[in-house]
Amino acid sequence: MKFAITRPQGKGEALATELAKSHLSALCTPVLKLCSVQASPQQLLSACDADILIFISQDAVLNFALQLQADSLSLSSTCQIFAVGTQTADAVSEYLSRRAKVPKRQDSEGLVALAELEEIQDLSVVIIKGRGGRTHIAKTLKARGARLSTCNVYERIAEQSSSDDWLDLWRASKIDGIVVTSNAAVDAIFNTQQAANQAWLQTCMFVVVSERTAQHLKIQYKITDTQIVVSSGASNDALAQTIGALISQQGNAMTEKQQETPASIPTNEPQQVETQANNNTAKLSKTAVLALLVALAGVGAAGGVYVYNQQQITQQSGQIAQLSAQNSQLLSQLQTAQSTLNGLQNQWQAQQKSMTSQLQQQQQQVQKTLQQTLSQARQQVGGAVSSELRALARYAEFKAASERDYLGAVMVLKRLDGALSEEPATDALKLAINQDIAMLRALPKPSTEAVYMALAGLISQVDKLPLKTIDKPKERAVESAELSRDISDWQANIIRSWQKIKADFLTIRQHDRPVIDPLLDAQEQQLIRAQLRSYLQQAQTAFLDQQASIFDQALSGAIATLNRYYRTNESASNMVMEQLQVLQRTEHPVAQSPQLATPTALKEWLQ
Repeated sequence: MKFAITRPQGKGEALATELAKSHLSALCTPVLKLCSVQASPQQLLSACDADILIFISQDAVLNFALQLQADSLSLSSTCQIFAVGTQTADAVSEYLSRRAKVPKRQDSEGLVALAELEEIQDLSVVIIKGRGGRTHIAKTLKARGARLSTCNVYERIAEQSSSDDWLDLWRASKIDGIVVTSNAAVDAIFNTQQAANQAWLQTCMFVVVSERTAQHLKIQYKITDTQIVVSSGASNDALAQTIGALISQQGNAMTEKQQETPASIPTNEPQQVETQANNNTAKLSKTAVLALLVALAGVGAAGGVYVYNQQQITQQSGQIAQLSAQNSQLLSQLQTAQSTLNGLQNQWQAQQKSMTSQLQQQQQQVQKTLQQTLSQARQQVGGAVSSELRALARYAEFKAASERDYLGAVMVLKRLDGALSEEPATDALKLAINQDIAMLRALPKPSTEAVYMALAGLISQVDKLPLKTIDKPKERAVESAELSRDISDWQANIIRSWQKIKADFLTIRQHDRPVIDPLLDAQEQQLIRAQLRSYLQQAQTAFLDQQASIFDQALSGAIATLNRYYRTNESASNMVMEQLQVLQRTEHPVAQSPQLATPTALKEWLQ
């Protein structure tokens, strides 16, 4: 028997190699091509977070792994993975680096019979499959209460719109059986409008991989049970074993038929011919016999030539048909390869466009973010710089106008000029700063410090100046009040007793000179010195504030206090009096506050 293998490109060749090892002929004719289907981001995320993942085929694993890699996603570490067959499980291990559980019966029914899939109430289950098909798994798991969703990552599409070319090739190649692995492949094979091809398909044997496909052949295309063989699995080994068993079964059936054929039928014919020949030989003449022999020889020769020509024609037709089949197969493989190449090119171009678009978007986003960050930084730096510049300008103006500290104002303006070294378009502002510096350096320096220090020196001498106080004379020595025991001193004892009695009521002290000014105690002396110190400090403050009238009044008060309460005839008081009189004659030139151009220029530059 000769079989046609309809598996997709790249899968049927391995089965043909296995059959060739058993000296079985096979013709690879892919009837379906696999096209990748992009799953939605929501489907991929649901699959990554699922409790259970079920992979239907190797192509489902490959396409799903590629899409996960493209979106930089990964499966949950707690996810349970199931595969319909061992080859699918091997693909899971290769592309996803995970282990998948495989049922003993490698089909949909065997998968849903697993004990792990019995109690799945409220579990998230995602089936990774091709578009269409495998409804039995979904219905069963949904009936068990699972939160089911599907993720289609590829689809099967017929290589040709009609199967007539394939069927003509198979009929010419004398195909006896057809290997189909899906309902989609069955539909593609029976998609013919020629009655002869339909009739020929009704005589073929079909090797399928699941009972579901066998039922599809029976119901949709009226194929009998004797024409359908269900393989124990979808792997190449399982299909090769099934085909080998089918051929062995067919060989045993043919042997039994040959043994049942009667052996007596061919032995009767020679006896009848021999009897008739003996009867006719006596009646025929030699001439007739010779003519008959010549005629028979001519007919035999013509028949031999005809048979030989027919054999040559048949042989040549077989060779031509074989070459045509090979050409058709090569053409089909070439078309499949070209289609695959075109698909890969389209995918590569689409991925390149997508990557280019994503890269451009990321670059634009990064550039936008960088510009926003730089703008914010510039605003922050600009705000800090402008605040510092304003503060320096105000401080310079305060130094020059209020404190009359022209040198300090010059130092502040130099600091402001240095802060503008890295700023653009500052020529006008720097010109105003330099003009203000030159003006401040040209102004006369006030003698504020000399007057202030002179008053400070006088304040330090206040506690040392002598006040107008009376020096009390020394008290006379008090005579002893003790009475004498000598009788002769009776007069002295009487006087002493009288003085003692008088001292208890009245004390009389005698001085050599009269007291004119009142006596000052320590507190009064401290208050007088504090008053003089206050006048001098008030004069200091008034001079700094350029309050001439208050300055003169404070000096006048200090001179009056000095004349009234201090001894001006002594050198210390006299020196203080002279300095106060000199300070009183000091002129107070009222100078106008210098007007700086820097604050106005800075305000215009900031705007």
